[in-house]
Amino acid sequence: MKKLLLTGFVLAAMVSQAQSWVPQGTKFPANFGVDEIDIVDANTVWIFAYDGSGAGTYPKIVSRTTNGGTTWTASNITGPGSNALVSDLSAVDGNTAWVVTAPFAAGTNANRIWKTTNGGTSWTQQTVGYTSGSFANHVYFWDANNGWTSGDPLNGKFEMFKTSNGGTTWTAVAGAPTPDNGDDFTYVGLKEVVGDNIWIGTSIGRILRSTDRGNTWTGSYSPVLDFGGVITSGSSGSYAFKDANNGLLLAVDGADSPATTTAGLYASDDGGATWDLLTPNGTWFFGDIAYVPGTANTYVSTGINSNASQGVGSSYTTDGGLNWTIIDNIPGIDGGQRGKVSFLNPTTGWAGFFSDGPTGSEGIFKFSGNLALGVSDNAVKSNLKVYPNPATDIVNVSSNKKIENITVIDMTGKKVQSFKAGNQINVSSLPKGTYILQVFYGEGAVENTKLIKK
Repeated sequence: MKKLLLTGFVLAAMVSQAQSWVPQGTKFPANFGVDEIDIVDANTVWIFAYDGSGAGTYPKIVSRTTNGGTTWTASNITGPGSNALVSDLSAVDGNTAWVVTAPFAAGTNANRIWKTTNGGTSWTQQTVGYTSGSFANHVYFWDANNGWTSGDPLNGKFEMFKTSNGGTTWTAVAGAPTPDNGDDFTYVGLKEVVGDNIWIGTSIGRILRSTDRGNTWTGSYSPVLDFGGVITSGSSGSYAFKDANNGLLLAVDGADSPATTTAGLYASDDGGATWDLLTPNGTWFFGDIAYVPGTANTYVSTGINSNASQGVGSSYTTDGGLNWTIIDNIPGIDGGQRGKVSFLNPTTGWAGFFSDGPTGSEGIFKFSGNLALGVSDNAVKSNLKVYPNPATDIVNVSSNKKIENITVIDMTGKKVQSFKAGNQINVSSLPKGTYILQVFYGEGAVENTKLIKK
C-alpha cells in the first residue's frame, strides 16, 4: 500500500479548503483496518481492528491513545477463545474499557464480555447471561458503573442485559424487543447512543430504539432493506443522530453490483420512526456517517475505497444533509480511504484507514480543521450538469468525474430506471413529474440532482 505523499500541490489544496485529515499509526498488524472508534475525550480514544487483508481472520486486538493520537499503543485482548470475534467496544477513560465477543466458529461459548482496567494490558471475563446459542453484538457504558449489552434474538426476545456496578453483575432487560420474524437480528457494532437514547439496526431494515438506556424499546421500519446485507445481498445502512429526534440515514441497495448500486440519504425529526428522502447537492459518501457535536447541523460522510474517481472519500454538510462539501479532494493519490468516522467536537474527530504495520505511521486519520467554521460551498462539487431540464426524452449528463451508472428515482424513493456508464439517458417512458437523478461515481460516492420530466 502506497504512503500518502503530501506534495506541494496537495498541501496547497488542503490549505485552501481548510479541512483535511492527518495520518496516525495505530500500530496494528499491516492491512488491519479500524472497526469501531470510541472517543472518550480530546486525548483519549480506543479502537479495535478488523482484518482488511482479505485473509478472513478475526483479530482480537485494540489500540488506544491518551495524547490525542500522537502515539497509539496496540494490545491483544487476552482471554477470549480462538473461535471468538470482537463485536463491539466501549471505554470510559484511558484505562477502563469493555469489549463484547461472539462466535465465528463452533467451540467454547464465545459470547462474553471482557473488561480491562489497565489500558488493555490484561482483560477479565465478566459474568453475563449470554449462552452458547447467543450472538452478542453491542456493548455501551455511560460511565464507570452503568452499561448495556445486546445480542440477537433467543427464545422470542433480543437478548439484552444491564449493569449498574461496572459489569460485576448483569441483569436481563425485561422490556427487550421481540423480533418481527425469523430473519430479524442485529449486527456487530451497529449502534448509535445519544444521551439516554439507543438505536440499533436489524437485518430486515428495522430500527430498534430505546429512550431510557435500554429498559424499554420500540421498533419501526426504515428505508434500509437490510443493515448488514445478510438477508438482502448488497443492502446496507448507517445512521447518525444529533439529538433524541433529529438524524440522517444512509440506505444502500445493490452494492454487490456497481452498475445497479443506488443510495439514498434520509432525514428524521422523530427519532427514526419515519424518514424523509433528501435530494442533496454536492458529493456525499455512503460508507459511514457521523454527527459533529457542538454544531447546529453538521455531519461528515465517508467512503472506504481508494479507487474512487473523486479521490479521497469524505465530505461534510452544515445544513443537515442538503448541501455537501468535499473535505479533501486529492484525485490519483493512493490511500484515500475513509472508513468508520466519529467526532467529539468541530475540531476533533477520527476516520478509519489501514495499518502499515506495528512500526508504521498509518492506520487512522485525525481531522484537522474546524467544522464550526465550515460552510457548504457548491462551487467545490463535481460540476454535475444535466440538460435539458425539464426534459422530454434524451437527457445529457456530464461531470468532471467518471460516471459509473445513473439511476432515476421517483419522489417516493422508488428506483424507476437505471443506466450504465454514459453521458446520455432516455427518459421518454417516464410519466410527467419530478424525479431524482442519482449519479454514482463508484466506490461509495454519489451525487443527486432533480430532474423534471415534461
